[in-house]
Amino acid sequence: MKNKIDVSVIIPAYNAAETIGCLINKILSETRIAIELIVVDDGSTDGTANVICQIKDERLVLIEQANQGVYAARNTALTLHRGEWVIFLDADDDIADGFIEKRWQAATASQADVVIFNGWHSGADNHRRAVHTKQPCEATLSGHEWIRHCVTHREWPHYLWLQMVRSCYIRQHSLCFQPGRSHKDILWTVHLAASNGRFCTLDIKDYIYINNKASITHRPDYYDVRAISYVEVIAEIIQVAEQEQNKKIKVFLYRHALVEARHFLGLYRNRVRDKSSVRYSFEANITLGSLFQGINSFSDVFFFIKLVSKLF
Repeated sequence: MKNKIDVSVIIPAYNAAETIGCLINKILSETRIAIELIVVDDGSTDGTANVICQIKDERLVLIEQANQGVYAARNTALTLHRGEWVIFLDADDDIADGFIEKRWQAATASQADVVIFNGWHSGADNHRRAVHTKQPCEATLSGHEWIRHCVTHREWPHYLWLQMVRSCYIRQHSLCFQPGRSHKDILWTVHLAASNGRFCTLDIKDYIYINNKASITHRPDYYDVRAISYVEVIAEIIQVAEQEQNKKIKVFLYRHALVEARHFLGLYRNRVRDKSSVRYSFEANITLGSLFQGINSFSDVFFFIKLVSKLF
């Protein structure tokens, strides 16, 4: 393997034997840039590791660990990666030929620390719509300016598969994924931006997101987990807002916490089974006074009243 690695591709895998081989082969078919592909088998029981071991390529690194969840798997890879840039993919992704090289070329030209690409949402009828439409494409902003923009325009593209991040930026700010089972990609992106590096958004739609209705996030027994995760996300955003170095974007982070509270309330009202436990978690971790500071419109006022009436 070359000493200099241009891109580390990080893929957590859990019971991905049917899809992981195809994705790995597509990534490793790229030979014009130096790639390191780290796959973390997170306690699979379907022979995922066996599929990976059959692929012989010195650029492929397999790590096997007991099941700890997708965020722990990504953290494991982050501690070991050696590339100049990092891309996060999922084990069931399907990418176009030359995907990694094209992203690397665009990211390198941007001279940014974090590059946010675009993509397509693909619905059941195969109708495509852009993942985001309100980003300041081609402009380079500070992380704090990008937070202001995203909150003001109510578009927060936190999707990991749209990001490409400089490794030195990750290490400089000791960035990692928060433990948990859901929605922690939101917090990764909050910390990524709050660290106030150079952000560039590009309207390069190089990724197709297909909503998998069979995924665990749509299971009825997982809605309570998602609601608790939203509580953790909201509480952490409030903590970030209250840090001294973020005082200039404090109100924008409070506003973002209020937006995530909307997502939480939708789950709580319509999907959560054990409402008493979820309500207790909210009361124990979130102060209404902090959320109140995120109010910016009459709509926010009405939502806040609804939130208080439903929970208290």
